[in-house]
Amino acid sequence: MQRIIWAICCIFLMGCASHRLDWQSPYRELSSLEKGDILHVPTGTTVTKEQLVNMLGGARVIYVGEAHDNINSHKVQIEILKALAQRNPEKIAVGMEMLKRSSQESADQWISGELNEKDFVKVWVEDWSNDFQYYRSILHYMKEHKIPLVALRTPDEWIEQIKKTESADELPVESLKVERKENEKRLPQMDFQDSYHQAHVKAIFSKHPGGSQRFDDFYKIQVLWDESMAKSIVEYLESEQGQDKQILIFTGTQHIEYGFGIPRRVFRRLPLPYAIVLPMTVHIPPEKKHKLMKVALPEIPLQLGDFVWIVSYEDLDEEKVYLGVMVRDTDDGVKVFGTLKGSTSEKAGLQKNDIITALDGEPIETNFDLTYLIGLKKPGDKGVIEVLRDNEPLHFEVTFQVSHHSRASP
Repeated sequence: MQRIIWAICCIFLMGCASHRLDWQSPYRELSSLEKGDILHVPTGTTVTKEQLVNMLGGARVIYVGEAHDNINSHKVQIEILKALAQRNPEKIAVGMEMLKRSSQESADQWISGELNEKDFVKVWVEDWSNDFQYYRSILHYMKEHKIPLVALRTPDEWIEQIKKTESADELPVESLKVERKENEKRLPQMDFQDSYHQAHVKAIFSKHPGGSQRFDDFYKIQVLWDESMAKSIVEYLESEQGQDKQILIFTGTQHIEYGFGIPRRVFRRLPLPYAIVLPMTVHIPPEKKHKLMKVALPEIPLQLGDFVWIVSYEDLDEEKVYLGVMVRDTDDGVKVFGTLKGSTSEKAGLQKNDIITALDGEPIETNFDLTYLIGLKKPGDKGVIEVLRDNEPLHFEVTFQVSHHSRASP
């Protein structure tokens, strides 16, 4: 099952697969658009950001997609968030795919200021991945303006339950009335009968190196992800604190395009006006094209979304620094098991079996502590690493640099 979950994460790493650009927009080929263009898909008319925000005002739920590793997708999200929050203060909430439902208390504590960034990032990494820098400006803006953060994703208990079924056909389809009374130990109501959604996911699955896993196993997990996020959205909107809120949903594009992922499943539970905004890159730099999956998607007679916002592709690889050291949490502390040739750690003098105890005076007790502190550094920044070597304390001055070594190392 872990391999199935990992495969989903990999498929949705960029938030979108390769697209045919002629039939998805009935009046305008998306490939003809330029960076910054915002297209109203149903009419083929380009609009300004102000016009977009005006039209979004009538939607109770606004889905804004993303390519997870494209910082420009997240810039679109925060632009829309700021514009709506300024127009309607204290009436905006944001739901995010990256946090599990079980982390809602941590999300609340972050917004209230009870949880500092390091502790919140630890939750983020456990729930999602070590990519907090892509979302940092969004989350700090929300914290500054006390905008509620809704954790959307499926809890581990639901993953464990669905593992026990051999096929989607064995899962009970419950009525909405019953579903709303269920606790966190019960699966949400799930719809496996959407042929368009199934064909879309199957095309992507067919190109993924998933080994011997079955499509049925993969698909029921994908449906669970979408249904659990839909359930979380509806529960918030029907709650006392959410009844007067407009909610923005930040999630991978694959979960919202065509509307058959999360939007249709929310609407099934609670019919409300909604809009789908898709930040999209139509011109991928040659050096980044290896990140795209070459998928022949089926033709689907559905509208791609309500709006497409054209962005360039830009990741944070050129800003990330790496120590270039392989470490492990041990009973003795964070232990070095090797250094990468030519890396910052090798140049500084770190050696195998060193125990890293501090960085710039900040204690290092776990691998996460080290990764978090390094993540705050920029290329050219200097630091001091303290280690124990054969129980002798040593310190090394380092200059952090961008590395093209394995991203698995801090």
